[in-house]
Amino acid sequence: MARPKPPTEGTPLCNVEHIEFESRADDIKAGLIDTFLNLQRIDTNLYIARHLLKGRHSYNAVYGGQVVGQSLAAAAATVEDCFIPHSLHSYFIKTGSVDKPILYMIDRIRDGRSFCTRVVKAVQDGEAIFSCQISFHHKEPDAIKHSSKMPEVASPEELLPAREAALEVLRSNSVDEVTAGVIQHFLKEIPDAFERVFDVRPVNPAKYLLKEDTEPMSMIWIRARENLGDDTRLHQCVAAYLTDLSMLTTAVRPHIRKGFIPSMSFSLDHCVWIHENEFRMDDWMLYETVSSKAGGSRAFIEGRLWSRDGRLIISTAQEALVRAPKV
Repeated sequence: MARPKPPTEGTPLCNVEHIEFESRADDIKAGLIDTFLNLQRIDTNLYIARHLLKGRHSYNAVYGGQVVGQSLAAAAATVEDCFIPHSLHSYFIKTGSVDKPILYMIDRIRDGRSFCTRVVKAVQDGEAIFSCQISFHHKEPDAIKHSSKMPEVASPEELLPAREAALEVLRSNSVDEVTAGVIQHFLKEIPDAFERVFDVRPVNPAKYLLKEDTEPMSMIWIRARENLGDDTRLHQCVAAYLTDLSMLTTAVRPHIRKGFIPSMSFSLDHCVWIHENEFRMDDWMLYETVSSKAGGSRAFIEGRLWSRDGRLIISTAQEALVRAPKV
């Protein structure tokens, strides 16, 4: 990610600069940059995001993963390129709106030889909607090395995109009322902008779309539809953006199959650990999520993002609020 130039003396704050990636305005790469990650620098440690994406089609709430990705982009602009992000711990404080810009305020907690720490606060209408702490590490050689093994699943070429899989299930003769209602809601709520940019393919469509009973776990293949270029920071921010995808639904999906419809559900906190920094989000990545516990109107979900060649790239954890229907 290119570093923003400081405003020249006497430059009015309305003449803002962008954190720019090299791109063309007519391709998906530029769309990703403009919609998700391009922030306007208005002063030292202050950035504004004006291109915001809905989390669901029928609501004006901003997608939480976008705030995560933008926070990482803003924090990364304040550290040297030799420092790479390795962990992010965040809280969703209040629902944000896509109708208003988000101000990102950076606090430079520490600049050390090995680690840099940043605290980011996202603000709308003078109130915090999100906060996170991000740590950056100066790259070091391996001292010890091991890794879990990637699950053995069908390749993405053998699977249908999520929308096509949903339509195929609807056309079958064995769809019950619950499944049909869930799928129709799913098709209605996917934001158009998301589908234009990303290709999502569920590994087990029947369970993913609730045609069959399922455990609180999920696996999807995902990638950007076009080449995103070679800027490592862009791929990191897009990955952070996508880590919020499917976590909450992983916890809720088995219960919806049994007729449970939550009155309210949203992410409370979100943690991301980036184990490797050489990966591409325009290549197929497998996102594996599992919810090991739910109770007290909260659900806990963990995730692992794998490269197609079997490397564990990112681990995630999230707690979400899930409230029962009002009687």
